[in-house]
Amino acid sequence: MKTVEHLRGIPALRPLRGHHPAVVVCLDDPAPYEQRGEELAGLGAKLVVEHEPGPLSARLGRPSVTVCDRFLEVALHAEHVSPDEAVTTIRWLEMRCEECPQSSVDMAPYAERGDWG
Repeated sequence: MKTVEHLRGIPALRPLRGHHPAVVVCLDDPAPYEQRGEELAGLGAKLVVEHEPGPLSARLGRPSVTVCDRFLEVALHAEHVSPDEAVTTIRWLEMRCEECPQSSVDMAPYAERGDWG
């Protein structure tokens, strides 16, 4: 799996920068993610699906799922990411605030225990 720190160099994703977190899906069968599209939209996130191998797959790998924040910093990138994990990561990304002292608190344990969301 390729190591990817950010997606700012991908022209197709530039309009999202500063506005929306994103889930980028490079899979032959993205249906489970597409079924969660409304939920992601409700969180302010954009679902970007590449159905056939193309520039996103060349850059990110195929199969892959990449979750990034609104500044296109990669939070999660792997061959196998469940739709639940992608949604949970988006929730976590939207909870944190770079300007708040609490932003350094790792919220993942709370998510695993079901304490939020």
